[in-house]
Amino acid sequence: MAISMSIESSSAKTSGRAYAILGGAWGAWLFDAMDSGVFSFVMLAIAHSFHTTLANVVGTMAWFLLATGIGGYLLGNIADYIGRKPTILISVFIYGVGTLLCGSSHSLGELNLYRFIVGIAVGGLWSGAASLVSEVWKPEGRAKALAILQTGWSGGNLLAAIFAWNILGANHSPEAWRDLFYISSIPALIVFVYCIFFVKESHIWIANKSSIRKNAKSQNPLEIFKPQYLRQTLFALIISIFTMIGYWMIITFAPTYLQSILHINIGQAPIFLVWTGIGGIVGYLVYGVLAEKIGRRHSFSLFFFFMVIMVPVFTFTASHMPLTNGKLVLDGGNVFTMGLVSALVGFGTGYFSGFGAWYSELFPTNIRSTASGFCFNFGRVGAIFGILAAPHLIKIIGFSLTISIASLTFFLAGILVYTLRETKGTIITSEN
Repeated sequence: MAISMSIESSSAKTSGRAYAILGGAWGAWLFDAMDSGVFSFVMLAIAHSFHTTLANVVGTMAWFLLATGIGGYLLGNIADYIGRKPTILISVFIYGVGTLLCGSSHSLGELNLYRFIVGIAVGGLWSGAASLVSEVWKPEGRAKALAILQTGWSGGNLLAAIFAWNILGANHSPEAWRDLFYISSIPALIVFVYCIFFVKESHIWIANKSSIRKNAKSQNPLEIFKPQYLRQTLFALIISIFTMIGYWMIITFAPTYLQSILHINIGQAPIFLVWTGIGGIVGYLVYGVLAEKIGRRHSFSLFFFFMVIMVPVFTFTASHMPLTNGKLVLDGGNVFTMGLVSALVGFGTGYFSGFGAWYSELFPTNIRSTASGFCFNFGRVGAIFGILAAPHLIKIIGFSLTISIASLTFFLAGILVYTLRETKGTIITSEN
């Protein structure tokens, strides 16, 4: 049911401010995603450098995903107390430094620590950025604004693929993965400076600041589990878990999968992931428009069931590509075929642009970042079970069937979206 309270946000000045905020949040999320995405391209190289197995390197991803849940929850609570902007600045600084340190790792244990640091920032940034954008945009444009914000994630993965393609492809040293981390850390500084000067605090949070600080309960991370919030907290979390299992199964293993099935080298796999990034950007924007027309729940469901179809289509296509002398020749026809199915998988991940608006609209201002950060980012923690099980399943049922399991998780998520209320048209004020 839409909330009918009014909010002043119609002036040109406010509109310009909202776009500046969206730009800063988008840039922060873009390079956050890039720093997150480079890891999937270097797992085999890292295993080689540290003389360990792929399964152990996958454990590094598990630490990263655990950290995103912790960061989203704790930094989300901090964002509700000290503000959205400071949380964004803290997160950008942490992921920039953390990514730089990843390149200097001397052991897998050290790399685990640095990826954990990056994960804390990834979770925290989404909590602050999604709440900030939700609070400065009108109801009729909120889903579109959050969709634009979310294109930063796909754009960041696209940049990660482009960086990997150029850096790993041009440098055949087994230690080239270190350069990828070093270079990927640089843009964080630019975004950090931009956010200092051009990203302003949410006027809704400012209006509610004194109330939050006077009420000790508002600072309590456990507030989201109180009876009046418990149902939406749990179902929002479960939906996130199912979608994250499917997504991270694909994003984590797709480069390695393509190397294993098509026998292409580490510098060639990103070619197809570039298409995934392009498809994702289109999907995010389409979701934003669709959510404003037919609502959040129907849009989620359509995208989830699209993924139910596209995941096995992707694995079937890859496993049936014609190989020449045991490997895929990267001619125009092969690149187009794999690029097309990769782009369609990317398009299907457009549902990610819906979480920011929907979860922000489900919870009031005093717990908005805490609740949305917990529900969204702890979904990644649930994905840990999927990626840790994958190497063992690959040995038993093969690579293609293992990745295709993601279809089941998307199917369940597509049904569960109807356990939560529709929030299209909700007006966010300092009162709610």
